[in-house]
Amino acid sequence: MAEQVKSDPGSRPVGQCLHDQFAAQARRRGNSVAVVQGERSLTYAELHERAGALAARLRAEGVGPDVVVGLFAERSLEMLIGMIGIMEAGGAYLPLRVDDPADRVSFILRDAGVRVVVTTPVTDERDLDFDGVRVRADADGAVLPAAQSPVRAGEENLAYVIYTSGTTGTPKGVAVPHRAAARIVRTGVYGDFDEHQTFLQACPLSFDASVFEIWAALANGARLVLLPQQRSSADAVIDTVRRYGVTTCWLTPTLFNQLVDEGRLKNSGLRQVVVGGEVVSTPHLAQAMRSTDIRFANGYGPTEAGVFTCCHIFQESDLAYAPPPVGTPLPGTQVWILDEAMRPVPDGELGELYIGGPALAREYHQRPDLTERAFLPDPFGETADGRIYRSGDLARMLPGGLVQVVGRTDGQVKIRGNRVELTEVEAALLDEPSVAQAAVVDRGEGAGRVLAAYVIPAHGATPTVAELRSRLATRLPDYMIPTEFHRLERLPLTRHGKTDRAALRAETGAPRLELGTAYRPAAGELEALIAGIWAEVLGVPAVGMDDNYFDLGGTSITIKQAQLRLEERTGVRLPSTALYEYPTVRALAEALAKHEV
Repeated sequence: MAEQVKSDPGSRPVGQCLHDQFAAQARRRGNSVAVVQGERSLTYAELHERAGALAARLRAEGVGPDVVVGLFAERSLEMLIGMIGIMEAGGAYLPLRVDDPADRVSFILRDAGVRVVVTTPVTDERDLDFDGVRVRADADGAVLPAAQSPVRAGEENLAYVIYTSGTTGTPKGVAVPHRAAARIVRTGVYGDFDEHQTFLQACPLSFDASVFEIWAALANGARLVLLPQQRSSADAVIDTVRRYGVTTCWLTPTLFNQLVDEGRLKNSGLRQVVVGGEVVSTPHLAQAMRSTDIRFANGYGPTEAGVFTCCHIFQESDLAYAPPPVGTPLPGTQVWILDEAMRPVPDGELGELYIGGPALAREYHQRPDLTERAFLPDPFGETADGRIYRSGDLARMLPGGLVQVVGRTDGQVKIRGNRVELTEVEAALLDEPSVAQAAVVDRGEGAGRVLAAYVIPAHGATPTVAELRSRLATRLPDYMIPTEFHRLERLPLTRHGKTDRAALRAETGAPRLELGTAYRPAAGELEALIAGIWAEVLGVPAVGMDDNYFDLGGTSITIKQAQLRLEERTGVRLPSTALYEYPTVRALAEALAKHEV
């Protein structure tokens, strides 16, 4: 029998569907506030009633168990009504990012075979290539007659389908049943989830950590606070935490590191923080643990394994490891660390992490070929459904049965907590007529990790940064658009004839592509000050009036540095979203002069 790591055999995972757990809380705590955003709020009873009315309308459109329904909603109360209403109807929600290119959203709807989409007043009129039914989450509707007894979803029915970056160049949908998602909302395993907590919801629904943010609150009678701003930032998160008395939140290591560096977790009122989505920095964790009384936990797991596979409340002893351990499997989850021959490796040695048990997703939605490659027959005969998932993560077993994840075996990387397949970005670049060959790598560590593209132009073509970024923005989410664009005469190859990504990561001398905007020097004192600060922060020789901050290689991390230097020299503190709204020197200077920021 293969050596494996199991959850506590005396602990049993939650059995109810997520919406059933919410309904039980609505009956028990009907008059208590369930969700808050800005000045708006809904009690448990109000949220349950509105979701039930939406469910009735969805059933009339043929929604039932395992029917996938698009959820095209910005972060709002209507978003929650839509999510719960879809589940209450028996369906599975498919979150669609409202800031993604319309072509990408339309592709996902076609690929998933969606015929019904739940919208909000903000998204209902968006132009999509979709000829199905749109149902507004906020529209009035009658509840089902008492005589009707709709078919309800069970534990094996789908709860949601989340699309992730794909190795084939197109995104793929991970179909997750209720039994996998419900494991992560059980209190007492890696945090206290009860009616005395206030949770923050800050990440996009297409990021499966949102399942934890929302359902750890609503399944346990807690209060949920929705981040008022649509774009998450350190400023927005910490201001919301303090204003609404948030006690529990989930953070990517990128955001966690920034808050630690700035000392903003101290006296924030937070009691427990779950960190996940990327490798955790041991020095930042040590500083946070020793300077606050917050309880920090790790939440590790791929989307294919019900959000979290392993969780762990960090202890002082964990700081001896870099990165710190991700912990032990949650109840109802099994993991193995195996070599290339599918044999268990000795403790302390590196191998690939495999996952089994009720944590597993059902499949890649309507992609049996991908499902067969990733969800393998259980060679040990130790899982109830006879399957294990090949995670692609490199891991080792530490003393005490703790799992440490140290990297990847393939071309998948994490950028600001988001999963990115390098081959998908490369495929988008290769579709550009001006590009003959392309390779993309990640560069840097932690919060400073960025994507760097290396391009061989087509014969006679002169692609520019502005041109390529603009074209990629019609196909890819912003976090998948490279920060750096370099020109090469040829791509380095390994001895096996494959692109040598290690050589590209080390390549720092390759010339950058031209920006594609005419250089215009600063016209005034304020413009010159902004241009000088940007040049300092981004390490470029000069910045013109119309150069785009992001075309120059700007990132969310360098934005903070640029804004701090501007504040030091002018006394003006910019909101965290300023450079997204005014990304050129000219635009930002004009907005400052008019007091628009």
